[in-house]
Amino acid sequence: MLNTKKIGSVLKNIENIDNLSISDEINCQQGQLIAVKVISVNPNYNKLELVSGRITELTEGDIIIGALGNRIASSGMTGTVPEEIKKHDKIHILNLGGVIGNCKDFNILLGPATECEVLGSIINNSNKQLNLHDFSKISLNKKSSQIPSIAVIGTGIDSGKTTVTSFIIKTLSKYFKNINACKLAGTASQKDLYAYEDNGANKTSDFVDFGLPSTCMTEKSIIQDCSSSIINHISEGADIILMELGDGYHGDYGTKEIIQNKDITKSIEVIVICAYDISGAVNIIENLKSNNLEDKLLIISGPVTNNLSAFKQSFEKFTLNNSDYLNIYNSSNHVNVFAKIINRFSND
Repeated sequence: MLNTKKIGSVLKNIENIDNLSISDEINCQQGQLIAVKVISVNPNYNKLELVSGRITELTEGDIIIGALGNRIASSGMTGTVPEEIKKHDKIHILNLGGVIGNCKDFNILLGPATECEVLGSIINNSNKQLNLHDFSKISLNKKSSQIPSIAVIGTGIDSGKTTVTSFIIKTLSKYFKNINACKLAGTASQKDLYAYEDNGANKTSDFVDFGLPSTCMTEKSIIQDCSSSIINHISEGADIILMELGDGYHGDYGTKEIIQNKDITKSIEVIVICAYDISGAVNIIENLKSNNLEDKLLIISGPVTNNLSAFKQSFEKFTLNNSDYLNIYNSSNHVNVFAKIINRFSND
């Protein structure tokens, strides 16, 4: 029996986890459920998001239940699923949601990952080692969704994607009754889905519901199948869909591969690009054009728009058709840009 309350939110879909046990044998693969004991805490990176959604602080001696996975984060930890692992080996907590792996590097301003001792894998009453995919809520569905959608992508981590997605949901909820939202790429943590719900999304989902702890370093076909299945899952009863794609367009989480899938982009009417600077935004726009997506309404947002005078001066140097900008803190063009968005759906 498991005697701990510190269970990472990556295990959100697992019921009656207290009835499970720990085994010394460990299958080293993405999604493997694993128990670890905290032996060294980084005070700058000492939080864990529980299955309840609460955030708790980690201390030495805590028993944590999480899942093996990969992460590459310029503002956090970079780590991978080890090739092999055994009881008493050292391993690290890679993110807020309880994804666990061998930390290869970290943001020097943040410090190293919290270090843990491996206790074993999580097994059921039949002594079967458990993996997240054993608890997936979403079945494979490759159909093309017919529900119009907005995709929010960015130049990198912490570029404002979740903040902008939540703001768009909040604004459009005045005009559309049923807005559903999803996160198609990233590393497991439920705080983004909570932000969508807090701002009016009726139904939310992410790759964890498909059985993945992360889309980082995952095969292209799996990421695309996962994304199609999530979109179809949240299409039910939706007037429109918001989809956020984590990390950056050129990163290792599959954002580019998702956007390159024509069956997925068929229903996308608007693409929001969150960027730190104009060159990053234009780079993504040029990539979207090369994938024949120039007919979409392209909206630049994020930190690059925080100084509108500077942004406009740079923005006007480029010829960008079907484009606009959105700064959530400056309402000067909100009426105009949201009129364009709503018009896209009205003409669908």
